[in-house]
This record gives sequence, C-alpha cells and structure tokens, in this order.
Amino acid sequence: MRSQLSSAKTVPVPLYSSACNIQTHPTFMPLILYCIIALAGCLGLLLILRRKRRALMLPPGPPGDPLIGHLLRMPSTDSALVFHEWAKTYGDVMCLEVLGRTMIILDSYQAAKDLLEKRGTIYSDRPKLTLYELLGWKPSLAFLSYGKRLNKHRAMHQSYLNRNKAEDFKVMQTQEARTLVQKLFESTPDEYEKCIGRFATGIITQIVAGHRITSNDDPYLQMSHIILEAAAEIGTPGGSPVDFFPILQHFPSWFPGASHMGVVRARRSTVQELYEYPLRTVKNQRTIGQAQPSFILQQLEAMDPIEDDLDLKSAAAIMFGAGEATTWSAVSIFLLAMILHPEYQVMAQKEIDSVVGDQRLPEFEDRENLPLVDCIVQETLRWRSGVPLGIPHSVREDDLYRGMLIPKGSLVFANITGMSLDESVYSDAACFYPERFLPKPAGRGEPYFNNTVFGFGRRICTGQYVAENSLWVAIASILASCKIVNAVDEYGNIIVPDPTFTEGLGSHPKDTRCIISPRSLSAKTLIREALI
Repeated sequence: MRSQLSSAKTVPVPLYSSACNIQTHPTFMPLILYCIIALAGCLGLLLILRRKRRALMLPPGPPGDPLIGHLLRMPSTDSALVFHEWAKTYGDVMCLEVLGRTMIILDSYQAAKDLLEKRGTIYSDRPKLTLYELLGWKPSLAFLSYGKRLNKHRAMHQSYLNRNKAEDFKVMQTQEARTLVQKLFESTPDEYEKCIGRFATGIITQIVAGHRITSNDDPYLQMSHIILEAAAEIGTPGGSPVDFFPILQHFPSWFPGASHMGVVRARRSTVQELYEYPLRTVKNQRTIGQAQPSFILQQLEAMDPIEDDLDLKSAAAIMFGAGEATTWSAVSIFLLAMILHPEYQVMAQKEIDSVVGDQRLPEFEDRENLPLVDCIVQETLRWRSGVPLGIPHSVREDDLYRGMLIPKGSLVFANITGMSLDESVYSDAACFYPERFLPKPAGRGEPYFNNTVFGFGRRICTGQYVAENSLWVAIASILASCKIVNAVDEYGNIIVPDPTFTEGLGSHPKDTRCIISPRSLSAKTLIREALI
C-alpha cells in the first residue's frame, strides 16, 4: 500500500489542464504580460510616430501651445488681415489648430481654385456651425452639407438667378437705383445707410417675393435689419466658443463663452419669420390672383401640391440674407472710397458725361462704353471685401496638396481679403486704384476681382450676376447724379472717415460720414422724371 502511495505521489502534474487547456506553469503568465506590454508599447510608439509624421506633413503655421493650439493667438479683430500677414511668413496654405480643430487658411486665388474648385467633390462640405444652426440657418443653402439637398437648392436658385434670367431684372434694378438716389437727396447724412439698405432689400424682395418696398415701415425692411445686425453680432461662422463647446448653448448669456447665445435667443424668431412670411404672403396672393412674378411663385407652380415646402422656405430665406448683405456692404464701401479718393468721382463723371451727356441717365446698355465706371465697381469689390473670410468649407477626406496634408474634417477658409492684397497679382494692393484693371498701356491689365469675391466651386454664390448688376447700376446712377463731399464737424473742420470695418460673416464700413447732394439741376430733374 505504501509503495502504491509513494508511486502515486511521483506522477508528474500535466502542464495543461484537460478541461480548459490553460497553462499553469508559474513563470509563463509573466511572459504573456510582458509580451502584451511590449506590444502595446510598440503600438503606442507607432501611433506617436504616425501622429508626428502627420503633424510634419501639415501646412506650416505660427507656433501654438500644447493642447489648446493657437487659441491664445487667434485674432479678435481683423482676422482676415492678420491671417494675410501670417501668410507672408508661412505661405498661402497655412494651418492653425484650436482645441484639436484644424483650420486651413487659403491666402491665394490659385490655392483656393486648386482645392475648392478642382477638388470640389471633397472640399464642398460644411462643418457643423452650431451658433448659426441655433440661430435658424441650418436648412439653408449656405449651411447645408454637401449632397442631394444642397444640389436641389442650388438648382432652384440657378433656375431664377442664372446669367440669362438676370437680364430680366435690369429694368427693376435701374428703377430701384434711381429711387436710391432720390432717397439720398431727401435724407440727412445719418440716414444714408438706411437708404442703401432699402435699395438692397428692395431688389431682393421683388426677385424673391414679387413685393416692392414703398415704405420704411415695410416688414421686410424690419426683418432684414434685425438679421443683418445678428450676423454682425455673432461673428465669423465656426469661430465662436459655442462652436467649439456646444454645451455652452445651455448656459445663460452671462456665462463666460456663452455671450453669443443672448443674440441667438433674441434673434432666432426673426430668422424663423423670414422663412415663413414670404411664402405665406405669396401663397395668399396666389389664392386671390394677385401674386406677382417671383422666385417663390415660380417654384410653387412647379411643385406638387402635397410636397413639403421646407426647401422652398429655406431657398428663399437665404436669398434675402445673402443678397441684402452683399449689396448693402458694397455700396457703402463705394461711398467710403469716393470720400477718401474724390479724384475718381471727377474722372468717372467726365467719362459718363462724354458717353451719356446730361439729357439722360446711364443705362446697362452703356456699360461697355464706361470702362472706368466698370473698373470702379471691380475695385470696390477688391479694395475692401464685404466677405473677408466667407463661410468655411469642410474636407470630406484626407488630401495631399503640394506635399502637404489637409486632414479630413478640417475647416478651410478662403481668405478673400488676403487674395485682394496679393502683391503678386495686384500691385500697390492696399491702394484704391481702379485703372489697374484697364488693359496696358492705359492700365495694368490686372484680373477682375468678381472671379474671387463670390466664392469658389460648388459653393459659389448663386446670385452673383444679380448682385454685380445691382452694384453697377447703383454706382453708375450715383456718379451720374450726385456730388459726394466730406462732412464737416460743428466747428467747420472736414471729417475724414476712419476706414475701419465691422467683424463677422459680412464686413461693413463703420464710418461713411459724408454729404450727398444733386450734382446739378439737370441731374436732379432727370432723377425726378425717371420716377414718375
């Protein structure tokens, strides 16, 4: 028996359990643990090296701080100008990072054209812009993601705003320009901006809703004023603390970083009314047979009666928001240019007199014979852009450009102001010099700026032809009829406006103080007769 027990004790223990096949050797478990740690370390090292490699491939930019990136270096004012100055050091494709969000600044026309136009399939998206979405603009064309719905909205716009259709609006635009001049004659200097705003809104309301503004109490004027104020108050899309930390939308406006939410809460009902009011009004007019030709009416007649009208509301609303801001800013910039550079007012008036005479006012048919007036329009668009940075694009996938990595999801800004100041394209770029566009030897043969200011690729402004025509006829009418001189203070001293501009999606002169009067008795008479 003892021998049997003794022999039983010497039976070797198996290395593996027959039940679960788990090794129980005392030194094997640490080996597995060491291997796992080593593997994790290798993977971590590879990830770090990959991130470093990707970081080295990014476009250059100013040095940032750990974790927060360029947050403390981001300009609070004149962002487009600051970015342009940085681009002189770091190049026309520049990378900034703020709290892990990559921003790509395109500071040249060529870079914008190469990426936003030639590679439009991956550069035509929009990032999530929380603040503007909260304000109510999410379903509109300017903020839609790239896809079928965006294409539908663009098709709706282009059916009514294309180059050929824009010809149909010229008579109306001419009439509104004459009305603008008459209002300027009748108004005090502190009311000039309201006159320009009424001109811009009046054109859009007729195009979109078939409605002509005849009173300063018009509801469209009230809505447009509030909406443009809101756009100026909440700043550049994608640049607010709420865009970086959406949770701030739930905090009161006094909370640090949530101040813009006060604007959103005060103004979003007006944005919503801009979606509802035009369509509701045209529908009612259509029911009683009083609807005038308009974008909304055309779309209603083409729609299935049971079709959802959200797309139509959105397509109409953004035409108001974008069209008013662009034209209003551009005409105000023109006034500022004429105050600061009165010699061009004299030169343009001589040209108009030589072509048109003093027995009639300039018409669109005269445009090709008024090259200096056309150059003043183009220089107005270039000299001070009304849309310095526009709305950022978003990249749908990683992309390589000139050996540089543009990461998926990056916000891509076309720095329109930077392009306008590109000395390789525009000599003495900071100067207001309309002749630059004239062919040599009369001018410098530099490219028109309308190819840049209205955006790029599949996000280009759908109303560009209408907007440029509005600006031309307003400028031609003002030059032909008006004398623009500096205002004076209470002591008789000449006031030279400070050429500073508002911040935000649109940029507007802060100071356009001047005095506008009829250029001559005949000019005053021609304007009055044109409005009979």
